[in-house]
Amino acid sequence: MEFISTRTQQLLAILDLAKRSLSLRTNNTSSRLGTAVLGKDELESFLQDAWNLYVNAIKSGLEENCLIIQDTCVPNKNVFILNTGSIAEKFGGPRHFNSKVEPLESYEQEDPKHPKELLKSDHDLMFVLEDLVICNQLPNVTNLRLEIEPNCSPGFEHFVQIYSINQDKSKTPLKNTLANKYISSIVNNAFFEGLRVPTSLGKRLKKFVQKNMLGIRCGNPNDLTEINIVQEGPSVNMKVTMRNRPDSILLDCDFLLALPLESWPQAADEWVTRTRKWPSQDDVKELSSGNCYVVPKPKFEGDENFWRISFSNQEVELAKKLPKRARNIYLRLKLFYKQRIKYEYPEFRSYHMKTAFYWWMEEQDMAEWEATQPTREELLDSLIQKLQSFITAGHLPHYFIRTVNLLPASSALERFRLVNHVTQASKAWIKLIRKRAQTVTVNSVEVESYSIKFRRQESKISKREPQKLDRSFSVPQRERSFSLKGARDRFFTR
Repeated sequence: MEFISTRTQQLLAILDLAKRSLSLRTNNTSSRLGTAVLGKDELESFLQDAWNLYVNAIKSGLEENCLIIQDTCVPNKNVFILNTGSIAEKFGGPRHFNSKVEPLESYEQEDPKHPKELLKSDHDLMFVLEDLVICNQLPNVTNLRLEIEPNCSPGFEHFVQIYSINQDKSKTPLKNTLANKYISSIVNNAFFEGLRVPTSLGKRLKKFVQKNMLGIRCGNPNDLTEINIVQEGPSVNMKVTMRNRPDSILLDCDFLLALPLESWPQAADEWVTRTRKWPSQDDVKELSSGNCYVVPKPKFEGDENFWRISFSNQEVELAKKLPKRARNIYLRLKLFYKQRIKYEYPEFRSYHMKTAFYWWMEEQDMAEWEATQPTREELLDSLIQKLQSFITAGHLPHYFIRTVNLLPASSALERFRLVNHVTQASKAWIKLIRKRAQTVTVNSVEVESYSIKFRRQESKISKREPQKLDRSFSVPQRERSFSLKGARDRFFTR
């Protein structure tokens, strides 16, 4: 039986509560969920504000300042902007959307339990350097400057190494830290000069926040708000907060640098040929012909060599193809995640929820979304059960690269399983030894007792002999040191 930790059992129990949650089943929730995401015109207005406030400045900075690779200045004449994440996928709304609201809606906005507040998200942006295309189908017949080395480690196929091809055909690793520092400097220089003195763009951003978020049309914005820019993993996070109140976030953005792959990654070929009910084969063909990218995400803490394959472009397009009813089901589950799971189980991310949702969608007949049966409650129960099955198994496959598990077991859980395995094996062998020797009691005068030492048969590391205890007054013992394989052969061949 697979071991399930107490913490996992508690998470499963909380998901059971979602099945009975009235707040997720009422019609009122549907109307409130509708205000949590932007409509087509609202999204266009939001993206236009973002372009004027920070997107265009960062894009210009990337195009004006080349990336240094092996002491060579590589210009970025073409920078493509990809809006990703919950806002672009309509799984959430932005914090800083400028819209006219009625008094009642304004009141609901301030309600922390309102879906519009709970589903607020940061603005995720990917800046793609289109001139730096990476060859991922060797041999490099197109003589691209960058090549990819696939990761053959099972379960880590979404991490790859990138090499820069020198004039003498030698290869030099392209470090992820180079890209992180590059975009971090571009963002900081766009909004600050000198010792964190806001540039004209920084002042304009703070003034926009003061006017549209705080409703204050006069006064010095520097006295009320401040801009904070930090490197968080592979992305650069920019927040505008109330001065001396970093928890009061008024604007939140994540900027990520990406490089395009020449073609669809081989590790994701299974996604193209997979048997499914959704999306359609025509949609799969369209999505697989789109661009994939790599982002400077380390494989582990302190790693500088690995990059991660990104399917953000496909995820945005896939979200557009969701039936309206299916999107509503997922938003209900995400709402419960924000209410009950996010802060109690920070290791369980909304990305895990979305991945489980897409796996569940592949099993659903498209006719269900136009019919009244199954009901919304039945569909929500089915989705929660699918999510629970992944959590129980401790295995959530990456949606595009099936061999990757997004829920790796923690080191503590692995140690527990190892100890549990050794303990059970020890008990089994002791039982066989006692049965063989026909012993009833241990350390008695009539019988011999055994001291068992386990060792890894393949290990060649010399170990210091343990210090023997003085047992001159105890029953004579015979010490036997053996491997599990050797003991099994002796006992079962007699």
